[in-house]
Amino acid sequence: MLPDRIYFLEHEIRPAIRQLLFDGSPITLGARAFDLLLYLIQHRDRIVSRAELMEQVWSGITVGDNNLNVQVSILRKLLGSQVIVTLPGRGLRFGLEVSVTPLIEGKPDLPLPAKPSVVVLPFTDLGVDPSLSWLPDSIVEDITTELSRFRNLFVVARNSAFTYREQPIDVRQVSRQLGVRYVVEGSVRTAPGRVRVTAQLIDAKMGGHVWAEKFEGPLDHHFDLQARIVGAVVTALAPQIDAAENAHNRTIQPVDLNAHGFAQRAWSAISAGEMKYAPAPRDDALMLAERALAINPNSSLAWRAIGWVQWWHAYHGTTNSREDTLKAGIAAASRAIAIDGSDHHAWRIKALLDFMNANPDQGLAGLRQAQEINPNCATTLAWLGMYEATHGNVAKGVPHVQSALRLSPRDPSRASFLVALGFAQFASRDYETAAQTSDAARLEAPDSATPMLLGTICWVGVGQIEKAQTLFKQLEGIAPKLVEARLAGRWLSTNPGYLKRAQTFLQIAAGLINETAAQTLR
Repeated sequence: MLPDRIYFLEHEIRPAIRQLLFDGSPITLGARAFDLLLYLIQHRDRIVSRAELMEQVWSGITVGDNNLNVQVSILRKLLGSQVIVTLPGRGLRFGLEVSVTPLIEGKPDLPLPAKPSVVVLPFTDLGVDPSLSWLPDSIVEDITTELSRFRNLFVVARNSAFTYREQPIDVRQVSRQLGVRYVVEGSVRTAPGRVRVTAQLIDAKMGGHVWAEKFEGPLDHHFDLQARIVGAVVTALAPQIDAAENAHNRTIQPVDLNAHGFAQRAWSAISAGEMKYAPAPRDDALMLAERALAINPNSSLAWRAIGWVQWWHAYHGTTNSREDTLKAGIAAASRAIAIDGSDHHAWRIKALLDFMNANPDQGLAGLRQAQEINPNCATTLAWLGMYEATHGNVAKGVPHVQSALRLSPRDPSRASFLVALGFAQFASRDYETAAQTSDAARLEAPDSATPMLLGTICWVGVGQIEKAQTLFKQLEGIAPKLVEARLAGRWLSTNPGYLKRAQTFLQIAAGLINETAAQTLR
């Protein structure tokens, strides 16, 4: 027996009166499409063969197989491409989470959206100054607004979150009622001349803490302080949600993934393995992204992941044709931007591909655009710092990357941040500090070739040639194609002085030229 009501995303089905609603308003759906949708929902726990669907939906009527394709297309256009998952050679499956409840039980629990979902609940006011009672709500509102810049996230609006003000909070109940996986809680404590904000991220489905941090500062210019605190909270918070979601997605069986799930797993694979010389993480990411696109050709996340895969293939030299790889990467990143022009990740990746494709002016403009779209992304800020140092305004390089590390001190991409900082320091001729930074990056990513490359040229800059030569041998052993490209003069910079120093120092470490060549360049 069917329930009185069926819910998925913002939609509601009332089977008894054959009605489909969106956000409470009826929408028109043909009889065959309605029957197909209802049958797939009824049997959502399994894959339904095309033959079974033809028999059940067109019972007693002889029609061509194309009729099923037409109705599937109608449902996808109306409800989203992820609503029906096609498994080639096996059949179809309903691709969304469903909540069912009898009419008499009232409003049902909401299913989780396809994207990682989060709500920022009202922060507790621990202050003693009534004149600052507005501050906690203002901070929460700003955090909510700034989190919304991250296109990967589904962020619950402020008005819904504030219905929980001054109530005992059960995060699992909040998760069910708002349809979110993650909940942000916090407090604001004001004291004479200072304010302290604490924030914590909770996986509301599992009931476990993901992340917690505190931020504080002087209260003399509280609007400026509020902006700094909000920026710090959001910049630190977003990558923790991303990391938690990646860990969650790895536990889901491929048969249960929709287009977004495959795309998210692709992004996770390339993000986790981006700095590894071995191509396996990139190959895995590409395969997952292509599976996502087979379901939804307009998945901007999948296209973005492909762009990032191709950039790292070109960087490491793990490709038969650098030119074709860059062309494919630029096309993929451009497609992601065309689908979602506010995706700062896609803008950043397109910019980095432009740099590598000998179009640095366009690359730097693209990175600046990505930073403008989302000033809370520490990853973008770190890359912008490196490329300002090696192509744009050298003086901005190190401060930008240092800001990224300060804003997201426990970022999953910390190793790449340190590498960006080291190259920016090298560009500023601070070789000893850059060498120490390379050592720190190697501790974070011991199997990555990039920190070794950085350390090799930095130790020549310091004058410790034997140490540089030892590191070069290790580098050559794990990343021969990368070494070949750099010795051939292919560096990620258009600054003549930087290029001359990097090239000469690497040649010295390789034993190709005498170390005296470095004396006039240091």
